[in-house]
Amino acid sequence: MKFVPRAESRFARLRAIVFLVLVFFLSFFAGGVRAAPAVVRKDAFLSQLLAARGFETKDSVQENAASILQSGIVPEAVVNLAAPATRRDVLRWMVQSLGLAAEARILSDLELPFKDVRSLSSFEKGCLVVATRMTPPLFKSSAAEFGPNHKIAPDEAQFLLSNARRASQHLKLEASFAPAPGMELEIYREGTFSGVPKWRVFVDGFDEKAEVDQLQKFFASQGFKMEPSNPNYEWRLGSELLEDYARVRHLVALAGDRGKSSRVFASIKNVTLENQPLYWALLTVDPSRYVMKPIIAPTGITTLAPLSSMVRSSAAAAAINAGFFALSGRNKGTPIGTLKIDRTLVNKPYQGRTCLGWDEDNRAAFGEVSWNAQVRLNEDRLAVNSLNYPTKGNAVVLYNAYYGKPTPTHAQVTEIVVENGVCVSTNSAGGTPVGLGRYVIAGYGASAGILAERLGTGDAVQVDSTLNDGDPRWDGLDDIIQAGPFLIGNGEIKIESEGFSASILNLRHPRSVIGLTDKGQWAFFVGDGRDGMHSAGFTLQEVAVILKMKGVAYALNLDGGGSTEMMIGNKIFNSPSEKRERPISYGVGAKLRGSSS
Repeated sequence: MKFVPRAESRFARLRAIVFLVLVFFLSFFAGGVRAAPAVVRKDAFLSQLLAARGFETKDSVQENAASILQSGIVPEAVVNLAAPATRRDVLRWMVQSLGLAAEARILSDLELPFKDVRSLSSFEKGCLVVATRMTPPLFKSSAAEFGPNHKIAPDEAQFLLSNARRASQHLKLEASFAPAPGMELEIYREGTFSGVPKWRVFVDGFDEKAEVDQLQKFFASQGFKMEPSNPNYEWRLGSELLEDYARVRHLVALAGDRGKSSRVFASIKNVTLENQPLYWALLTVDPSRYVMKPIIAPTGITTLAPLSSMVRSSAAAAAINAGFFALSGRNKGTPIGTLKIDRTLVNKPYQGRTCLGWDEDNRAAFGEVSWNAQVRLNEDRLAVNSLNYPTKGNAVVLYNAYYGKPTPTHAQVTEIVVENGVCVSTNSAGGTPVGLGRYVIAGYGASAGILAERLGTGDAVQVDSTLNDGDPRWDGLDDIIQAGPFLIGNGEIKIESEGFSASILNLRHPRSVIGLTDKGQWAFFVGDGRDGMHSAGFTLQEVAVILKMKGVAYALNLDGGGSTEMMIGNKIFNSPSEKRERPISYGVGAKLRGSSS
């Protein structure tokens, strides 16, 4: 037997332990490196998203990422393209690339099934609502957590991109929910845009041409060619078409630095008209909980105002823009056609177009309305020619408190101010304020002399005003609006021209409609248009088909185009085609029964 010295034995054991420890750590770290999951960079995902959406790509990942950002298909300014892409990143990018940004804003308040979404912005929450409710869904809603900051792995990226690829061909988004008690809202979107957008920026908010000229020179010094225009009595500057969205953001920032608001419009070419995006919203309202009321600007019917301001001043729970109107100045105009509010006629009928009237019990009537009004002068009668709208020549005009401002001044006028059926004062110059409980009979030209001769302070005054020659069905209604054309009657589509142009009748535009369902509920419909990334617009026939399919038995077309707007509470549930609220003449609001305002 051979003995090994004690010191050498200890050294061998120590060497063996060190070797085992070294092997363990090398194995651990080597295994860890191999187990570390691969992640997808931002530029790589954006490059593949461009391809998934069917747009032309190049060989370079960096070129493709730059292309999708510069084109505005994804309008964000993405920094550090070499960083890993997270779920919140790709969520925004995919939703934006499908033209669903407006839907994300509209649906941002809906509940989500995930527990970890508090860190998401309002827009990101809306994107997640859209991404989980659309067909095909971009993300699964069955998981308990979304993982906003989770880094995207290659297999997940391929799954998401395949969903985006399928959505590019067959996208559908449907959402139905109750935005308030007694209301049901259905949102529908189908289709995607297929052309590479170019962009135009409008800078608004100018009062004087000199200010327009000054800012035009400044933008030119910054490399932007801007052209002035004056639509609807408001000056603005419009850019040429821009291909690089970074320049769009820069131009908007320059305008904002100078206190000016901006609107950005996409120009999309879709030669084949295939897979056009379409968006509409349909709100049904329980008549046992709400009563319908025309709503106007607090300053009267000669003022145009955004629907949101009318909603606030009237305390309406929901509202839609209503009839057509004429412009007379910046934020000034008058309704076109019959308008009756709370049993007071506010504007006279327009011949040949359909009216909708109703009472406090929501009994409604559709049809054409005529108006006749006369001032009694003992045994004689003097015809009234106009209501809350001054006319030229020899005429008698009736002004009431809804006019909203003093009567027009005039060189040859006699005004009779009436309260409780008695003339309380006269005026020969105009400019008379019309307060609540009063009205003014104004005679112009030869009619001025007749009124001055026949009526004076203290005299009893009577004005006979009737609709459809005193038909109690129309005279007894509390509220009436007029627009047209009539779309659906007794469940059947029946569209007549009613004097409207072929463009309004047959081409695609943003649309607003009010109606009644076969169950007696009120219906507000809006269909967006003039936006190639969001919604192309609807013909009247297309709208009528949708409404009939949804059980609407009676429907009247309202003013559309840039006026189209639906509000519920303080939120707009469509995307106005002018990228802002257009000042309008009046709307129709759903007000809670028993509310005091």
